[in-house]
Amino acid sequence: MISRWQATFIGLGNIIGAGIFVLAGTAISDAGPGAIIAFVITAILALTIALNSAELSSKIVSHGGLYSFTKITMGESAGFVVGWLRAISYAIAASAVAIGFGSYLLSFVSLPYVYILLLAAIVIAVAAFIDYRGINTVAKVEHVLVFITIGGLVLFILISIFYGHWTAPRFTPFIPSKPMAIIEAASLAFFAYSGFNTIATLGPETKNPEKSIPFAILIALAVSTILYIIIIFGMLALMPYEDYGVTGNPLFNALVFAKAPVAVEYAINIVAIIATFTVTVSLIVAGSRTLLQMSQDKLLPKWIQGREKDSPRRATLLIAGLAIVSLFIGNVQVIALASNFGVIFSYSLTGLAVVILRKRKMEGKFKSPFYPFVQILSIALSAVIMFALGERSFYIGTITILVGFMLYFIEKEKLFGTKKDSASEIGQNSINLHD
Repeated sequence: MISRWQATFIGLGNIIGAGIFVLAGTAISDAGPGAIIAFVITAILALTIALNSAELSSKIVSHGGLYSFTKITMGESAGFVVGWLRAISYAIAASAVAIGFGSYLLSFVSLPYVYILLLAAIVIAVAAFIDYRGINTVAKVEHVLVFITIGGLVLFILISIFYGHWTAPRFTPFIPSKPMAIIEAASLAFFAYSGFNTIATLGPETKNPEKSIPFAILIALAVSTILYIIIIFGMLALMPYEDYGVTGNPLFNALVFAKAPVAVEYAINIVAIIATFTVTVSLIVAGSRTLLQMSQDKLLPKWIQGREKDSPRRATLLIAGLAIVSLFIGNVQVIALASNFGVIFSYSLTGLAVVILRKRKMEGKFKSPFYPFVQILSIALSAVIMFALGERSFYIGTITILVGFMLYFIEKEKLFGTKKDSASEIGQNSINLHD
């Protein structure tokens, strides 16, 4: 069993890394200084969802996280859609973060993009191996690496203070293009905040989960939000927004542009490599636990579990394999947006799930404040962000849902057929006894 602080570190390991080290530069490229507003909007949405998730996790303790919340409140079919989308989204997200890992590792050498993909595949395999060893191994690794990551971000902030140009031209025009660009940047930035749901999947493996999981979710979100906003300011001070683009190593590029000490560039690179690695581990953990819970609920085949001690080993291998395949969807921005479809769609249902449980008068040890306004805001903001994801994300999301439903109906038909055969056998035995 892990403690509330270990659960917090696993969540922080998932949150801190993807957004700042990999995707913050792309958000700035899309919205310019308006990326600050984009991250604030995303932080507000993440806060509403975190409050929803905290209340739900205090009432429903399960490996499945959002999948279990939806299944219990809205039924099996809705639960399956959310669980399937979440599992696939975790795998796709792991590939995006792994590309960031490869980008930072090769920052000092000029090699073709295929080498970044190769390194990304290797880090996914290593992350899967750690999860394969069990959740306690994951918690020990995350505990150490998260402190290193936060220390690196603090170093980056200090460097941006001394080497950045804190002048008006670096922050104006605040909205250089259409206002919709801010919403589009927010849809990308939300990728960075999705990590707190990893914590919700750890309930059965956490001490006193009804209190520990809400605590871990809110602390992880608060720490990451403060760091995100400050670092976006620092990135804009270090390098003009026009020079950011769709790359997996924006912090390194900003330091090089500002002519920061080479030792600092190396240090931030190492921290970024560590951060992207911890996020990859956390995503594979969350994806495998979601598949495990769905299999235990007989919505996916039993062989997926492959559980030994505290690791769903076959589920881990499936998520890792899908993550490696997802490396070939496109660049890091395309992969992140594809992942966000399932993430935001499933999060949009947390507000409704809270309302349903309140109607059922189910008690828990945490209640979201400002009910039902927080829940309404979470649903409305989720809809706005989803609208900005783009056509490719919707295509991938639609295909994912269709494939998932095929597996769902096949599994249900097998289960129904088994029950029918058993009933026939019992009936035949009764006839034989009567004879």
